[in-house]
Amino acid sequence: MAHPWRGRLALAAAVLIWSGTPVFQYWLAGSFDTWTQNFYRYAAGFLTMVPFLGWMARRAPHRLTAREWAGCAAAAVPNVVHQVAQTVAVVLLLPGVYALLGRVSVILTAILAVIFFADERWIARSVKFQLGTALALAGMVGLVWSPGTGVVSGTGLWLALLAAVGWASYGIMVKQFTVRLGPTLGFGVISFFTALLLLPLMLLFGDATAPWRCDAWTNFVLFGSGVLAIGAGHWFYYVGIRRLGAAPAQSALLLCPLGTMLLSSGLFGESFRFEQLLSGAVLLAGAFLALAARPPVGEEPA
Repeated sequence: MAHPWRGRLALAAAVLIWSGTPVFQYWLAGSFDTWTQNFYRYAAGFLTMVPFLGWMARRAPHRLTAREWAGCAAAAVPNVVHQVAQTVAVVLLLPGVYALLGRVSVILTAILAVIFFADERWIARSVKFQLGTALALAGMVGLVWSPGTGVVSGTGLWLALLAAVGWASYGIMVKQFTVRLGPTLGFGVISFFTALLLLPLMLLFGDATAPWRCDAWTNFVLFGSGVLAIGAGHWFYYVGIRRLGAAPAQSALLLCPLGTMLLSSGLFGESFRFEQLLSGAVLLAGAFLALAARPPVGEEPA
């Protein structure tokens, strides 16, 4: 695995960016419905990549195979499921609680990675990964169920779990179908299909004219969050998956809830007790331990 530090830096950037995603979605829900918000944010993320795609096409034209086109289109489906379910769940749950529940995707991704990728089956036998994941999940459970958390919406809980399933499936399909494409082209094609799928949903259930009725600041947050969280964030995430693998990349994202909790506490008044802070520290330690997992000699992933 060449230059693993590049994968770690990319994942660190993705964690910083995606810590704010539930906060953006929660704030924007006051002005945009789920369908409208998702389409415009994803369209902005895709348009961010267009200049880079054009530059790549001029330097080294890359002809996609029929399988790659089909694979990218297929990967857009669980991505849409994740985006829609997440946006609704964030409205029903405060951002900090949602961000914690969404980390169930780590376990789902690890299971799928072991099933589909021979080069990641070593991780099922890694003591560091097993212990780190157990610690992280224990910390997550403590954060959700410690006194003072409040009543968790049943609908919000199921939507958060649905979003986790979509995200885990998306992460696996990203690695399976974009190995030859690279992170820039891979995300560009998948984001195109994602926006394409979100467009009819917005036209049917949303309000395409909503941005014209909002002030400049609200639109700046809408489109700016798409550029940052969807354009830049996904690119960094793709780099992390390619350098470290799908399961370790998901383990690193266990750090996102901590950043989301801090932002939500300052912006929306979410309060956290000592028990929750202690659980957060356990989650942080587990995430670092899981990310430190290394393949045994002779089984290094290609």
